[in-house]
Amino acid sequence: MNIGLIIKSNECGKWESYYVKDDKAYSLSTDKLYNGPTPQDGIDYHIFRNIWNRVFVGDGYFLNPAQGLIDVDFDVIFLVNESDEMPNDFVNSIRNKYKNAVIVGTTKEAIPGVKYGLDALTNFFKLCDKAVVQFNQETCDEFSERLGKKVYSLPIPYKVEAIREKFKRSTTPSKKILAGTASWDTNRGYNKCLDFCNYLANKYGYTVVHNNDDKTWAEWLQGIDEVDFVINMDTQQRLGQVTIESLAVGTPHIGGISDTALCIMPEWATNDTDKLEEIFVSILENGYDDEKYYKRLVDRYSFKNNKKLLHEILEDKE
Repeated sequence: MNIGLIIKSNECGKWESYYVKDDKAYSLSTDKLYNGPTPQDGIDYHIFRNIWNRVFVGDGYFLNPAQGLIDVDFDVIFLVNESDEMPNDFVNSIRNKYKNAVIVGTTKEAIPGVKYGLDALTNFFKLCDKAVVQFNQETCDEFSERLGKKVYSLPIPYKVEAIREKFKRSTTPSKKILAGTASWDTNRGYNKCLDFCNYLANKYGYTVVHNNDDKTWAEWLQGIDEVDFVINMDTQQRLGQVTIESLAVGTPHIGGISDTALCIMPEWATNDTDKLEEIFVSILENGYDDEKYYKRLVDRYSFKNNKKLLHEILEDKE
């Protein structure tokens, strides 16, 4: 299946067009191996974050329209438009260029429950053949009802096996807790998370590692592997990048309402500090079932399962 990912040029940052061959990304303009625009975006030319993984479902292409729309016989195009409330011209231009492709509208940054979130995409999704978002089925069903069009749940696949193989190293307790909430957005609750981490550290004899957004992605993953706990009290229902990373390397991830937490460990998806302390103490006393949560992670985010689910969505006549 030939997969395309096309994102409006003003929404894809500094990402260049690239293609995937033999599970490696290459710049479309130079044919050289491509890791994304910054050291926080890719590792070893095939471990990518977030939506950029859609291209790896097959030997696919990401196209930044500002660099041109090349001639490819796409079977499926994941199309992203989050900034234009009247996206007719954009969608029509893609349809006219790739007449045989199924146009699947999807999201990059839009999330449930915030201003300019999923509901702002109503016009765009109605212009597409199919609409998918990476959130759980309950969220998709609620959105479908408001939109009046079926919105399918299709998780973004992740190279969780590759992350685990490369970064799961630590076997001895470090007595460290990582404050995992994003520190660069004041709306997401980092200060409260940091305060709670300091409380746990003082009471139970740990030190706290701050999330200063000053590391490469590889350094960040190494840091998650080195700590004993990740406390993440993010107030927004995002995909759950930190949740995925933590479970991939075998570090307990406690707190937050990320979609990954809600799907894989719903009993730990809370920002109630009393409950979070109970969970923390329970792990201290009873241990952490790494294999259980890792298996759930693979089941949800593996490329094999993602391909199967995509086929089912494409074949659904609803």
